[in-house]
Amino acid sequence: MSYSGCFHCNEVIPKGSDFSLQIEQQQRQFCCPGCLAVAETIIDQGLGDYYKFRTAPASKAELVPGQLQLVNYDSAEVLADLTQNKDNHTQIELSISGISCAACAWLIEKQLKKNPTVYSVSVNSSTARCIVSWDVKQLKLSDILTSISQLGYQAAPFMADQEEAVQQAELRRFLKRLAVSGIMSMQVMMLAFGLYFGEYTGIEPQFEGYLRWISLLLTTPVVFYSAKPFTLSAWRAIKGRELNMDVPVTLAVFYTFIASAYATLFGIGEVYFESVCMFVFLLQLGKFFEFRARAQARAATGNLLKIMPVSARLVQGDELVPTSARRLEAGQIILVQAGETIAADGVVLSGESSVDESMLTGEYKAVSKAAGDTVMAGSINHDGVLKVTVHQALASSRLGQIISLQQQTLNQKPQIVEKTTQLARFFIQRLLIIALATFLVWYFWLDQERAFWVTLSVLVATCPCALTLATPTAITCALARLNRKGILIKNQQVLEVLPQLTSVFLDKTGSLTQGRFSILRTQLHNTAYDEATLLALIARIETYSEHPIARAFSSYLNTEIKVEQVQVHVGSGLSALWLQNNASLTVKVGSAAFCAVQDQTAAAVCCTINNQLVLSVELSDALRPEVPALITALKQRGLTLSMLTGDSSAQVEEVQQQLQFDQVFKGCSPEQKVEHIQQAVSQGDKVLMLGDGINDSPCFHAAHVSVALDSGTDLSKNQADVVLLHNDLHLVQQLIEGAVLAQRIVKQNLWWAVGYNLVIIPLAVAGFVSPYIAVIGMSFSSILVVSNSLRLLKT
Repeated sequence: MSYSGCFHCNEVIPKGSDFSLQIEQQQRQFCCPGCLAVAETIIDQGLGDYYKFRTAPASKAELVPGQLQLVNYDSAEVLADLTQNKDNHTQIELSISGISCAACAWLIEKQLKKNPTVYSVSVNSSTARCIVSWDVKQLKLSDILTSISQLGYQAAPFMADQEEAVQQAELRRFLKRLAVSGIMSMQVMMLAFGLYFGEYTGIEPQFEGYLRWISLLLTTPVVFYSAKPFTLSAWRAIKGRELNMDVPVTLAVFYTFIASAYATLFGIGEVYFESVCMFVFLLQLGKFFEFRARAQARAATGNLLKIMPVSARLVQGDELVPTSARRLEAGQIILVQAGETIAADGVVLSGESSVDESMLTGEYKAVSKAAGDTVMAGSINHDGVLKVTVHQALASSRLGQIISLQQQTLNQKPQIVEKTTQLARFFIQRLLIIALATFLVWYFWLDQERAFWVTLSVLVATCPCALTLATPTAITCALARLNRKGILIKNQQVLEVLPQLTSVFLDKTGSLTQGRFSILRTQLHNTAYDEATLLALIARIETYSEHPIARAFSSYLNTEIKVEQVQVHVGSGLSALWLQNNASLTVKVGSAAFCAVQDQTAAAVCCTINNQLVLSVELSDALRPEVPALITALKQRGLTLSMLTGDSSAQVEEVQQQLQFDQVFKGCSPEQKVEHIQQAVSQGDKVLMLGDGINDSPCFHAAHVSVALDSGTDLSKNQADVVLLHNDLHLVQQLIEGAVLAQRIVKQNLWWAVGYNLVIIPLAVAGFVSPYIAVIGMSFSSILVVSNSLRLLKT
C-alpha cells in the first residue's frame, strides 16, 4: 500500500518539516516527531511487518513526553499481533531485562497488582518473562510497561528473536562490568602491596597519600559502574519497601568504600580499596556464570518459539499477497514453497511434498503429504509446492496452543517456590539484625579493629542467593526436559504431587487401547430391518459423537438418512429421532445399560428402535503395544492400578486377564468414575487419572493429577494438567521419573543452600571467615545450585 502523506498516519506533511526514517531500504517521511518515534519503536522492536501487512494507515500519534517509545504498543493492529484473549481478558507475555533474582519478580508482581484493572501477573525469574492479564479498555499496555520501567526494569512484548538480541546485549554488559572490575582489581592490588609493605619498612606520608588517592580513583568506576546492578536492585527493593539479597551486598560494598574514602580524605585509619574491587569482581564473576546457566535454561524452553511462522503467501485469485501469519483466518488458501515454514494448521488442497514435523511430533523422518492430508503450523516443507486451506488461525493451531500452554506453565509458581522466596526475605531481615549485633559486640567488647572486617564477612557470606535460586532454576529445567520429551505440563503443581503418587486410574478406550475400533461381528435381533440399513443409521447418529467408537461405523455412513433431536449422553450413548416414511422412530445407540437390554455383555454397542433391541455389535480394539511395559513399571513403583471404563463388553475382561489391574470398574457413567476417584482420594491416596475423552473430563477435576493424550478430545486436553504430545504411554513413566528427579534436585539444592547458611553464619560471626572467603563461598553456593539444576537438561 502506497502513501502520499505521512508514512505512519498518511496525513499531510507540513511544509518545512523534516522527519524521516529508513524503512525497508527506503527513506520514509513523517508528519511529526510523534509518528516518527512510533515508527522507530515499531522497527526497533522487530515489528516491521506491521507496515508491510497493514490494510489502512494508523491513527496520528498523540504522544505525551516520556511515552514516545511505548505508545505504539497501544495500537489496535499491533495489540492484535502481540496479545491473546483469555477468559474475556487481554493477555500478553513480556520479556523483562534487569531481573536478577526471585525478589525482583515479586516486586514487579506487587507493583502491577496494585492496579485493579490488572487481573493476574506472573513473573518467572529464571526465564525473565512475565504474563499479564488485564482489561485493555481501561488500561493501556504502555501504562503497564511504564509502571515496570518506573521500578528500573525494561519490559517489552516477548519475541524469541528479539529476546535473543536482548540477551546478547546483556551478556556484553556483563563482560564489560567484569572486565572493569577485574582490571581495576589488579591495579589496586598492586598499589595495596606498596601500602602493606610500607607498614613494615616505612613509607613517607606524601607517597602513602598518593597511593591511597590513586586507589580511590581506580576503585570509583568499580563501585559506581561494575557494582551498579547490585545497587539498582537494592534500591528498587527499598523503594518497594522490601529487602532482597542485593541489599546486604550493596551495604557491604558502600560500607567498605565510604570508610576507605573517609580514611583517604582525612589521612587517618586504614583503606580497603583492594577488598572492594576484589569483592565486586568475584560477585560479578559469580553472577556471570549464573547468567550463562540461566540463559541455557531459557534457551531450552524457547525452541518451539523459534519455529513460529512470521509471514505467509495468501492466494487471492491469480495473485500471491504477502501477509502476517498471525492474521490468517480459517478458509483462506496459502501457498507454501519448498524450504518454507507452513504458517497454519490446514489441509493440502493441491501439490505433493515431504514435510519435517520433528519439532512437533518428535519423528525425524519426513512425512509425505498430498491433497487431502493435514499439515501443522511450524512444520517445514521440504521439496514440493503445496496449496493449503487454512483450518484455523495460528494462535489456535497445535503449535500455538503448545507454545501458549508452555509459556503459561513457565510463569506459574509452585508452592515450594513461593515458600523459599518468603524464607529468603525473612532471612535477609534477620541477617541485617545479626550483622548489626555482630558489629556492636566486636566493636565494644571483643576487638575494635576487627569489627569492620567481621561485619563485612557476615553481610556477604550469609547472603541467601543460593536459597532463592534453588527451586526456580530446578523447576524451569525440569519443565524444559519434559517438554523436550513431548510432555506438556500445564500445571506446575503436578511436579510436587507426582513423587507422592499412590494410585493410578486409567481409562480403557482410546487410552489403554489404540482407539481404532473395527466391527468384529454383528447380531440382528429384528428381521423387520436389514443389517446394512441399521449400520448406516448408527453411523449417521455417531457423526454427532467424538468417541473413538464412532469411527468404527464411518465406512457405513449414508447422509440421506434423516435424523433429528440428536442428544449425546456422555459416557453412555446417543439418542435421536429417525424420520422414516412420515414417522418418527426413537433410536438409542450405546451401551447395553443405556439401551436397557439384557444378556448383551459381549456387545460394545446396542441399537434399539422404540425400546426394542434391533442390532448388537461387537467391536475389536487392540491394546497399545507399550501398555504392558507401562503397567509393569507402575506396579514396580508400588502404585495401585485401576481401570475405569464405560465399556461393559467382554473386552474389559480380556484386558484385565492380560494386564492384571488391582481394580476394574466397568460400565461406569462419568459420575460413577468420579465417585471411584473421590473414594480413593478420601482414603488418602494421591491419584493420577489418564484419559482421552469427554467423559473423562469430570474425573480430571477429582484427581490430583490429570493426564490427557494428544489424540484425545479438545475438552479433555483443555481440562488436563498434563498433555502427552506424542501419544506414547511410555511418556507416563517418564513424566513420573522426571518429577521424582526434579524433586530430588530441589531437595539437594535446598539442603545445600540452607546447610551452607547455617554453617557459615556462626563461623562468620565468630570471625573465622575472611571477606574474600565469604565472597567465594557465596558465589560458589549460587553457581552450585544452578549447575546442579542444569543436570536435568542432560538426562
